Amino acid sequence: MVEQTTINLENTIKAAPDVMDALGQVMSALTQLIDALPSLAGMNIVVIVATLFGFLFWLLLSRGRTSKEAPAPDEATPASLALPAPETLAFKNYQVFLESKGLAAKERDAHMRSFSERYREMQQNLRDLVPENLELEPQVEQVRDALDAGDFDRVYAFLTRIGNKEFSDGQEKRNAALKHLLAAAIAKSIVGDLQMSRLDFETAADNYRQAIDALPPYQEDLHAEYLNKYGTASYQAGQHVAAISAFEKALQILQKRLGKNHPDAATAMNNLALMHYSRGNYDAAEPLYKRALVIDEQTLGIDHTGVATDLNNLALLYKKKGDLEGAEPLLKQALKIKEKNFDPGHPSLVTGLRNYASLLRALERNEEADEFERRATVLPPSRTGVLAE
Repeated sequence: MVEQTTINLENTIKAAPDVMDALGQVMSALTQLIDALPSLAGMNIVVIVATLFGFLFWLLLSRGRTSKEAPAPDEATPASLALPAPETLAFKNYQVFLESKGLAAKERDAHMRSFSERYREMQQNLRDLVPENLELEPQVEQVRDALDAGDFDRVYAFLTRIGNKEFSDGQEKRNAALKHLLAAAIAKSIVGDLQMSRLDFETAADNYRQAIDALPPYQEDLHAEYLNKYGTASYQAGQHVAAISAFEKALQILQKRLGKNHPDAATAMNNLALMHYSRGNYDAAEPLYKRALVIDEQTLGIDHTGVATDLNNLALLYKKKGDLEGAEPLLKQALKIKEKNFDPGHPSLVTGLRNYASLLRALERNEEADEFERRATVLPPSRTGVLAE
C-alpha cells in the first residue's frame, strides 16, 4: 500500500512541477517569518501551515489518481470503432475465417467492424426479399437461418439459386411484356392514323399519346415518329402547347440518334418552327427555319424540292414580319427549284407561282405579278393514253 502511494506521489509530482515549486517557495517564506516571530506565535503558524500543506498535498494525490483511473476524452475508444461482440455464430465463424487468412490483429478488427455493418444490412435485405416464385420462399427462410449460423457457403448457394431462377423468370416475363406493349403501341398509332383521316384530330392525338406511353424504351425511331404524329394531331386539334412539346422531344431524339445534320432532324425543325410561326412567335421560328435550310442544302442538294420548301417557309416568315425585300429572293429561288422538278400545272409549282406573284404585288411590281399569275393557270399536260386491251 505504501509502495503504491509512493508511485502515485511521484507521478503527481511529475505531472504538476509548477505547483510543487510554488509550495517550496511558500514554505521558505514561512520559515523566515517564523524565525522573526515569538515562539508561541511561531508554533501556531506552524500548525496552521502544516494543516494547509496537508490539504494541498491531498488534492494533488487525488488529482493524480483521477488522471490515472479515467483516460482523457481524446484517448477513449469511440463507440463507432468498438469491435462488435461475437453474439452469434455468424460473428464467431467470421472471426475464425479471418484468422485462417493469417491477417494481423488490427486488420482483423477492421474487417470485423465492416462485417458488423454488412451483417445488419444483409438481415434487412433478407427480410425484404420476397420471390415472385412461391416455391422459393422456403429457401429464403433457409438463407436467413444459414446467415445467423454463419454458414456462409450455404448462404451463397441458396441465394445464387434464387437469383438465377428469379432472373430467368423475370427476363422471360419482361420480354413477353415488351412484346405486348409494342403491339399495343402499334395498334394505337394505327387508330390515330384512321382518326386523322376522319378529321377527328382530338381523338387521334389521344391515341398517339397512348401509343407513345406504351412504347418500350428501346424503340427510339418509333418514339420520334409517334411524337411527330402526336404533334401534328395536337396542332390540328388546336392544342399548340402540346404540339410544341411533342416536336421538341422528337427533335431531341432524332438529333441524338441520327446526328444534328440529318434531313429528318431538319424536318423536325420545320415542324417545330411552324408551331412557333402559327403562334406569332417569329423570333423562335426563324433560327429553326434557317438551320433546316442549311441542313437540307448540305444533305439533299441545292436543287432538291425539300430545299424549295425550306426557302418558301423562311420567305413567308419574312413576309409576315414585313421584310418583303428579304422574302423576294427566297421565293424566287424556291420557284426555280420547283420549275426544274415539276411539270406545268403541278400543285406544288402552282402554289410557288402564286406565292411569288402575291409578293410581287405587295412590292407594287404588278406587271411581273400578272405574268406569274397567268402561268399558275396553265393546266398540266395530258396523261391519257390508249389502254391496252
